[in-house]
Amino acid sequence: MNSSYIYTGSPINPRFSLNIGDQVLESGTDFDVEITDNVNVGTAHVLIKGKGRFKGVIERSFEIKPVPARSLSFFADNTEFEYEGEPCTMQVAVKFGEVTLEEGVDYHVEYIDNDKPGKANARITFVGNYTGVMTIPFTIKGKAVETDELKNLCTISSKEITLGESVTVTSAAEGGKGDYTYAVFYKKNDSQKWTTVHRYTDDAETPIKPLNATTYRICVKVKDVEENVAKKYFTITVKK
Repeated sequence: MNSSYIYTGSPINPRFSLNIGDQVLESGTDFDVEITDNVNVGTAHVLIKGKGRFKGVIERSFEIKPVPARSLSFFADNTEFEYEGEPCTMQVAVKFGEVTLEEGVDYHVEYIDNDKPGKANARITFVGNYTGVMTIPFTIKGKAVETDELKNLCTISSKEITLGESVTVTSAAEGGKGDYTYAVFYKKNDSQKWTTVHRYTDDAETPIKPLNATTYRICVKVKDVEENVAKKYFTITVKK
């Protein structure tokens, strides 16, 4: 009989022999054995009682030790979460062979850094018939933010006018975060210098009267309250 055994979930009944000199005694004929407290972790007691030609009592004991965490199987329903404003927890299953352990009885789960996006851990601490600590890492992703992109919906009244006429820019936008302001610029197509008509006002309509019969480039910028800017370009032809 060994001095210790690992918990199995079933009664542990050690094999042993009992001799008197060279004579090997037979269990059930020469003695009876009673083993108590031999299931769960702790000290088990062995009581050997002589019978028939043999009298007397022998008492022995052995230890039942807990199952180490490395001998267990771990399962988690998910190791990647999206942060929803509340601490993230997982469904954990721990098995010893075919037996599923019970949380609160066989182990306790403690979460670390599970209340914000980033790396988190589920720390499983075993008790009773099991011992050790096992950590399951998991990831919490920041919740995807749906962005409503700022869109420039400005239009012009015509792409071709006669010298002396005006073209009108009608400013409009959507998305982003209003309120919107608009800036309007134009230049000759073969020039690098832009002329500012107005810079970020809430004017909805802007007339432009070119001074030359040529091709012009118009730039309209829209800006929301968070300083996001969306541009749009137009080309117009001015005829004589």
